[in-house]
Amino acid sequence: MEKYDWIIIGGGISGITSAEILTREGFSVLLLEKNDSLASETSKVFHEWLHTGALYTLAPDKLNTTRYLLGAIDDLLEFYQSFPGMNLKPSDSGLEIINNGWFNNKNIEMHYRNRKFNPVWLAMISRSASIVQKINSHDWLRRKAGSIYGETRLSRRRWVTKIPELIKSDQKFIKVQSPDVTINSRELITDILNQAIDNGLVIKTGETVLSVSNKNNEASVYSNQNTYFGKNVLVCAPNLIEALFNKKIKISYAPIAVVSGVPDTASNFVELDCYTKNCINLLTKGNGIGLAGGISVKKSDVESYTKYVVKQQVKKHPSIKLIDKYVGLKKEIVSKRQDRNYLYHIEQEDSKIWSLVLGKFTLAFSSAPELIRRVYGRNPKKVFQTSQSNEVNSYISKTSWQEIVDVNKKEK
Repeated sequence: MEKYDWIIIGGGISGITSAEILTREGFSVLLLEKNDSLASETSKVFHEWLHTGALYTLAPDKLNTTRYLLGAIDDLLEFYQSFPGMNLKPSDSGLEIINNGWFNNKNIEMHYRNRKFNPVWLAMISRSASIVQKINSHDWLRRKAGSIYGETRLSRRRWVTKIPELIKSDQKFIKVQSPDVTINSRELITDILNQAIDNGLVIKTGETVLSVSNKNNEASVYSNQNTYFGKNVLVCAPNLIEALFNKKIKISYAPIAVVSGVPDTASNFVELDCYTKNCINLLTKGNGIGLAGGISVKKSDVESYTKYVVKQQVKKHPSIKLIDKYVGLKKEIVSKRQDRNYLYHIEQEDSKIWSLVLGKFTLAFSSAPELIRRVYGRNPKKVFQTSQSNEVNSYISKTSWQEIVDVNKKEK
C-alpha cells in the first residue's frame, strides 16, 4: 500500500491549512475526514470573523490571547501573500483591505457600555480602548505585532488614561473601531484546499478513524474503511484527540441567529459589558442578512439567550426578523484554573504522532507554519506558484447560515 509522509485526521480549518503547508513543502499528504464534506463542523458554524486580538484586550491578564492572534496575523501576512485572494495588506499605519478577496472591508466596532460608577469596568475599558487604538495604528511594514503589547510599567498607564474622558461622556456606549474584519471563509478555504490538491493532496471523506499507532517506526491509522500507513500522523479532530490521548476538551455553546432585514447602513459591532450576558454582536452578510450572536453559554441557556439577542437587535433595527437559528460548538483544550483558552496547541504525542487543536479560526494561519517549524526546524516557503482553479471545491460544505438562507429562498 502507498505510504504517505503525513496522514492528517480531521478536515476542518486546522487540517486543511496543515495539509496545504505540508504539500507546499513537497510532502505527500493524505487527509481523512469522517463526514461527507470538509469544513463541516466548527468552521461551518462560526461567525467568519478575523480576530486580531482586539476583543480579548478586556481580559485583565498578560494579553496572551491577543499576542497569539497578532502573531497569527503576522504569519498570515508573511506566508499567505502568494494567494491572489489574500487581500489583507500591511501598511505603516494599520491593516488595509485591497480589492475583493478573502477579507471584507467591513471593520467590527467595539461598543463598551459606559458604566460611570464602576471604576474597575472603566479601567478595563480604558486599557482595552487604548490597546485597540494602538493596534489600529501599528506599523505592520516594519515591526512584528505579536510581541509589543506586554504589560510593562509604561503600558499600565492605559488602565487610567481614558477614565476622565469616559466619565465626561454622556454616551450609552463608548465606540472604538477595531482592526477586526469579516471573512469570506468559503473563498479562503477553497483557495487553500485547491492549492493543496494541486500539490498532490489526497482526500478521503466518510472515513471514521478508530485508532492510530506507531509500530516499528511506522505510523498506522485504522479507520472504518481501511488501514493507512505513513511516516507521521497529525490528528486535528478534537473528539478523537480526547479519546486517544486523554486530553480534556471543553465544549461550549455559541447560539447564533440568522436574521433578515438588516439595513445597508448597519455596521458590524460587538457590545461589551461587565455583565457578560448583556454582550451581543451583529455581523452583516449583505443582501439584508446578518448573524446575531454574542457569548458562549451553557446548553440550558441557549434558548433564552438567543431570544435576548434577537430582541436587542430588533430594538436597534425594527426591520430585523429572525429567519432561523443554530448553535455553534466550540471545542477547546483547557488546563487547570483556565476556563477559556484561545491559543492553539501543537503537541507531539509520540515520535510519529502529533495533535493540533485551535482556539480560533484565525490561529490556523499561525499553527500551520508553526507545524513546519516544530517538526523540521525551518520556516515554510513564503513565495510559490498558486493554483489557477477558482471553482468552488465540491469537498467543502457551505456555512450553516448560507444553507439557511438558501432554504429560505427556495421556500419563498
